[in-house]
Amino acid sequence: MRGLLLALLVIPSGLVVTSRFWPKVEHVVVTGNERFAASQVMDMAGVHPGDPFLWVTRSTVERLATEPWVLSATVVRRWPDTVEVHVTERTPVLTDGVTTWAADGTVLPGVPADEAAELPVLRGWGGDRTAEALELERLLRPFGVQVISYSPEGFEIQLIGTTLNTPSAEALRQQWSAFVNHRGGTVSVYPWGVATSDE
Repeated sequence: MRGLLLALLVIPSGLVVTSRFWPKVEHVVVTGNERFAASQVMDMAGVHPGDPFLWVTRSTVERLATEPWVLSATVVRRWPDTVEVHVTERTPVLTDGVTTWAADGTVLPGVPADEAAELPVLRGWGGDRTAEALELERLLRPFGVQVISYSPEGFEIQLIGTTLNTPSAEALRQQWSAFVNHRGGTVSVYPWGVATSDE
């Protein structure tokens, strides 16, 4: 009986030690990466050719998830020697000239100046309304958002060919069809509808 217990302890330990040396990762296939080189994704994931194949686990994805630019990641082992890493990267959508945000509100570090210069600009004063500004940017993206300015009273949004004034994103959603039908010039959103002027 004692011999059986000893064997039950030794065999798993031997398998763990063996898995450190065989099988090995021979190929790492990275997909979905645009901003990062495949080698950078492999470094962030901690997966490289020569690593123990069976030691590539769910924690690999968790390491990738700590990178602000990575929205989601999956890691798949393909027996006997291939690891596939698929990443979905975040995209910058709004900047105030210092900070740049992705659509989900994540602050993205290191955005090149030329790329930031092409993004809609956020300006404002009073309480922080960045989350609502991001929602407005998403709603109005098809209309060419250029500048989103906020204050405690609401938002002024410069679109291509239109200046939109709205007290909130919710107010705009409630009057969405009226806004779409009255674009051009200055459009102001009110609880009862929208008003337009050519000024």
